[in-house]
Amino acid sequence: MTLHIPGIAQIGIKGGAGVSDIAFSVLGQSPYLGYEVNSLVHKVPTLSYQIGVFGIINISNRWLFQPELLYARYGLNYDTEFLYDDVTFRIKIDYLQLPLLLKYKTMPSKSWHVGFFAGPYASLKLNANKYTVIEGQEDKKEMPNIENYDLGIVGGISFDFNITKGQIVTGLRCSYSLMNIMSYVDGNIPEYNGPENGKARNV
Repeated sequence: MTLHIPGIAQIGIKGGAGVSDIAFSVLGQSPYLGYEVNSLVHKVPTLSYQIGVFGIINISNRWLFQPELLYARYGLNYDTEFLYDDVTFRIKIDYLQLPLLLKYKTMPSKSWHVGFFAGPYASLKLNANKYTVIEGQEDKKEMPNIENYDLGIVGGISFDFNITKGQIVTGLRCSYSLMNIMSYVDGNIPEYNGPENGKARNV
């Protein structure tokens, strides 16, 4: 929801739920999570959420700039079923995230309109933990090999409804990390083709 400041901008609060995953390329997840996870299989993406504040600065009748400051959660969800043990493995990473979005709105004179937005984001890691659950017993450990920041892009579509003193904004968005968010775990043996070919990215 936004609050209108006449002639200048709008400010608002936002929150939402979604799904998150970590994409591993070329070398797979073993260099980042350890070889013990090789027996685990990918489950449904983990639940994620965002909450924070945002501003809307009008550039023209159709274009606007939308900076945001969010508390955002990312992560992944693996599991497996052995003959005697059920194992679940989750990673939860919390960030302070700053998306800087450029937005184009259709039908600006109407009481509601569709908007399209895209832009970069920068994230500062607040904490990162892995959770292993074996037969209902949970073990929580910090993940020091998660990088302290992340950079990426975000885009999506919004549905904006004008009200007396502002707007109600709903929408869908997706994001993709442009950097490797993890370093290798201690004891990993590098592959012959070199560490630069491995990637772990938030999606």
